[in-house]
Amino acid sequence: MTEGTEQRMAEFSTQSKARIREAIDFLVVSRRPITVKIEWQRTLFDSRIVKADHGDPLSKTGVDGRVLIQWLSPPRGNNLIQCMSPVQVRFSLGKYKLAFTSYYITKSLESPHLGHIISYPEDLVLADRRRSDRHEVDSSVAPLFAGAKIKVRAGRSQKKGYDLKVFDVSENGVGILVGEELFDWLRRIGIGDRLKQVELYAPWTIVRVNGTVRHKSKMHEGEYSGYHLLGIELDEKLEQYA
Repeated sequence: MTEGTEQRMAEFSTQSKARIREAIDFLVVSRRPITVKIEWQRTLFDSRIVKADHGDPLSKTGVDGRVLIQWLSPPRGNNLIQCMSPVQVRFSLGKYKLAFTSYYITKSLESPHLGHIISYPEDLVLADRRRSDRHEVDSSVAPLFAGAKIKVRAGRSQKKGYDLKVFDVSENGVGILVGEELFDWLRRIGIGDRLKQVELYAPWTIVRVNGTVRHKSKMHEGEYSGYHLLGIELDEKLEQYA
């Protein structure tokens, strides 16, 4: 892997052990295919993660854990992976392409888990992401974040959290769909009002952002007719929250 490739891929990553565990567990349960990139090899090798040891939850890193993958296809990868390190494991969650770097440990010859044991990922990186485009829900390129949580004051001191759907996302802003249950709250806020600690959810991470309300508009057609679109300009670009 070239230095430039490593730098680009590191621009959006997460070292959250909880998010890494969620992603690995999803791959195990769903039996979703993975691609293994072995250094100096043009061929990409197919496999699946079939088991994971997440290691000590109190450890500061995940390096004590292990991941078991099936034999590689084409089969010549099974010899190459033993002598070439590190390897890169690539996979998809929804329409997002993610990857992690791992190191070969040993073979697994215990039935039914036959294959290779590799080191547990220390981080996940998002690959092949277009940085400045605005991505809309249900379009050919879905938003980076699919959901959002906003906390609304329900009393003098208490706040209640509401899970909302993200309509569109760019590196500078986010559009959130607001339903009937929050129409009263929506009427009380105005253009230029500040929103703090808005949580944005992706399959592998959660980020908390602050921003300024820039527009409110009602959706009049399509699947989200009747919803209001709340446009928030973020204080900082999303890349800085990786």
